[in-house]
Amino acid sequence: MSVNEKFEVSIKYQAMEVKFSGTLNEVTRLFLNFMNKNFPAYELISGLMLTVDFMHLLKELEGIIAITPEGTILTINRENIGDREVILLDLIKMRVAYQLTKSDKDSVSIADLLKATGGKPSSTAARLSELVDIGWVDRVGRGEYRITTYGLTSFLEKILPKVKPHL
Repeated sequence: MSVNEKFEVSIKYQAMEVKFSGTLNEVTRLFLNFMNKNFPAYELISGLMLTVDFMHLLKELEGIIAITPEGTILTINRENIGDREVILLDLIKMRVAYQLTKSDKDSVSIADLLKATGGKPSSTAARLSELVDIGWVDRVGRGEYRITTYGLTSFLEKILPKVKPHL
């Protein structure tokens, strides 16, 4: 995609319809201006929204996660990092697989997390409990866990910089 490539965006909301055209930057600016004028709370709400740039996430996980015909795998030596980091990476691996439509679910079973950590039930349960308590992981069913958006952003900001040198 080139910087000068032309885009056209059409928005329909109730009886209103608007079209924007121009470069990606121009269309983005026009769209945000439209949203701020027509939905004044948009600027406030968008400032409060926590999101993860999926392309940035994939770039940061290069060399850590691989997508194979058989599925998504961790390509790191798990012995070099702690159980907490292994659990987070396994949950992130499943989120990536789900986002890329390589999996039907974005959660991981406790049995799979036990395999990932080497089968230490008390340690795995303790780490999961800690991660749920701080909001990085959600329990989504009996024995099923998924990483939260807050968990993803926290991992990228706080854990990955410490872990990458050991991978």
